Amino acid sequence: MFTKVNSKVVSVDIGQTGPVVARKGAMLYYTGNVLFQPHQIAGAGGGGFGGGFGAMAGRALAGEHESTMIAQGNGKVHYGFRGIEVQIVDVGAVGGMMRVEASRLLVYAANMQASVVSVASSGGGGGGGGGGGLLGSLRSAAAGVVTGQGMFTTQLSGGGSAVILGHGGVFDLQVTPDKPVIVDPQAFVASAGQINTNLKSMVSWRNVGRTGGEAMQLECTGHGVVFVQASEEKL
Repeated sequence: MFTKVNSKVVSVDIGQTGPVVARKGAMLYYTGNVLFQPHQIAGAGGGGFGGGFGAMAGRALAGEHESTMIAQGNGKVHYGFRGIEVQIVDVGAVGGMMRVEASRLLVYAANMQASVVSVASSGGGGGGGGGGGLLGSLRSAAAGVVTGQGMFTTQLSGGGSAVILGHGGVFDLQVTPDKPVIVDPQAFVASAGQINTNLKSMVSWRNVGRTGGEAMQLECTGHGVVFVQASEEKL
């Protein structure tokens, strides 16, 4: 449904595809009769988390979530963000589910189910290595903070396409049970399918100061696809 104009811009004819949802500030220009309205991803309001850790999680979520706008009507809209390279992903073709860092999601089909989920929930997304309940959540949250991925991630489900962002471009890596992939956390963009992530430290008392920038690594296991950008630069 999306068409690459060049390596940094995509277009979509919403008169033919239906509405799309994009991060605020991503629309470059449009032709036709298009209406833009604020959009809320499920779970992104920061409420309903209760007290204690839940309240802290709600506040963190409100800070991590990117504001989005829905575009509907009849016309062609062009999207891009800060001159960063774009990659179109057919989510239906990669298992029908994708988890992507909120800052890396440019635009997606509005008919897809979108929600903001904790990195501690099933299916990975930055897990901190075992443990259940509150302890597991705290470990996963800590892992997300260390890697720069945060405590929450955006989950897209269903048939449809999405556009993700990556400095230097994005490439995909196949993950199978017998072939895990180790990724630099800063280069990680998204995962699709049944992917579990586990933060690994390569630092021991013997090699402190000798690991350069590779002290933390993200081990991706399971069955699916991991999307990686060709840079460690943050958005």
